[in-house]
Amino acid sequence: MTAQTPKGLRKSATFEQDSSTPRYFQLQEIIRELCASLEVGQPIPSEWDLCQMYAVSRTTVRKALDRLTQEGLLYRIHGKGTFVSPPKLRERFVHQRVGFHEDLVSRGVEVRTRILEQDIIPASKLVAPPLQLAVGNPVIKLVRVRSVGGEPILVSTTFLPYRLFPGLESEDLTDTSLYLVLREKYGVQLGHGTRLVEAAPCTEEEAELLHIPLATPLLVVSSTMYDTEDRPIECGSARHRGDRSQVEIEVVSR
Repeated sequence: MTAQTPKGLRKSATFEQDSSTPRYFQLQEIIRELCASLEVGQPIPSEWDLCQMYAVSRTTVRKALDRLTQEGLLYRIHGKGTFVSPPKLRERFVHQRVGFHEDLVSRGVEVRTRILEQDIIPASKLVAPPLQLAVGNPVIKLVRVRSVGGEPILVSTTFLPYRLFPGLESEDLTDTSLYLVLREKYGVQLGHGTRLVEAAPCTEEEAELLHIPLATPLLVVSSTMYDTEDRPIECGSARHRGDRSQVEIEVVSR
């Protein structure tokens, strides 16, 4: 059974026959315009319907749909069809000293956390320098899966100096902000930090944790944060689903 044609679909849309723009890209933009007029979760026409409506091959249709799915505009359910995705979650970094949990909760978004690891380990050669520790000094390693609306969005791995936060390895962090605990229990005030954003492929383990295909790209945010006394208090990375995440960068004049 095929999905019904949504009212907003431009059946009269035609391809530019003499254009150098590939047909799959032209179809992709037609579908993109359609999605803007649909509700989240509404189906788009089936592959067969799109082939018939625009006189294009199934290869062309699949390439257009694959690109829009990778982009996060669409999602597929096997045996049911292709549907309009929810808008990407936007995480704001510039001029704010809060984490993922506080940022989204402040905007009324429900965030859930699953703790995968919360232990004291020796600092490795990669972790020790940003935390200004000797290799082998104890650090707290925290690995979490963060979910929004029941959908896993990112896997974060965080390292903190044990000497500053003794007992944190036993703290319940499932429904609270790490930064909030650092402020209220340990009296640490965030001062400044650095964040690096880059794209990366996901591993098989990450694909399983985030419920995504292995080919889905990740948006990786690596950070080191300091307190108001200029002590490094945290380093690590958050590996976001690229199909569901955005980073907002604010540009200001001096």
